[in-house]
Amino acid sequence: MALPPRPLPLPPLPVRARDLLLLLVIFFLGRFPLVWVIAEVFLGGAVGGLVPTLVLLVTQTLFLLGLAWFLVLRPHGLGLAEVGLRPVHPGWYRLAIAVGVVCVPLVAVANLAIQTLMGGPIENPQLENLAPEGFSWTSLITMVLLVGVFVPLVEEVVFRGLIFGWLRRHLRFLPAALLSALLFGAVHMVPQLMPALSIMGFVLAAVVERSGSLWPAIIVHGLFNSLMTIAYYTVLAAAADGYVGMG
Repeated sequence: MALPPRPLPLPPLPVRARDLLLLLVIFFLGRFPLVWVIAEVFLGGAVGGLVPTLVLLVTQTLFLLGLAWFLVLRPHGLGLAEVGLRPVHPGWYRLAIAVGVVCVPLVAVANLAIQTLMGGPIENPQLENLAPEGFSWTSLITMVLLVGVFVPLVEEVVFRGLIFGWLRRHLRFLPAALLSALLFGAVHMVPQLMPALSIMGFVLAAVVERSGSLWPAIIVHGLFNSLMTIAYYTVLAAAADGYVGMG
């Protein structure tokens, strides 16, 4: 199948390795203290419930975006278009939708393989954070907007625009994609999910490499997150209906 045409390659990013390393180190070391401060000072110690969970998730994502802006983008005079946030042929958007759908069973198989190797079910704290109050339409819509739109936009700018972009400047595609994918898996700090997250990171790097833009990767990432969230809420709704029916 012929791929849609891609735009002209972007010029190499004038980014230094130490800038990206500092970004990752500060994010790794600072995210949990930041979340604790937000929870204690602004939320009165509350960590459960929809609103506190949303505040904490948004805080972490804004923290990552802020670090990217102040440590990398602004010092080098880079705009978002210069790291890959630029339009492409419409065919790439249609292809991104198909790739996003295919990623759901791909990641499911990866998680099943890890579960088999571990000899038991995989605990996924990320899913619990998606529905802190169980099923409700308000929670579902809010979470889909957060993890399906906002989070993918920020993570693609950082991991595929900056990190993969810098690695691609110095390495061939395969090692650059693998390294950026492993970093993407590691930064979520859920070891049992790292293989599946790394697979997603590799797919997203490949999409950026072939399309020449972050937008198709954002669509893949956002659609995958949204479908997984909707599936989880569907399970919660079915369980709630079953419980009511038994009562």
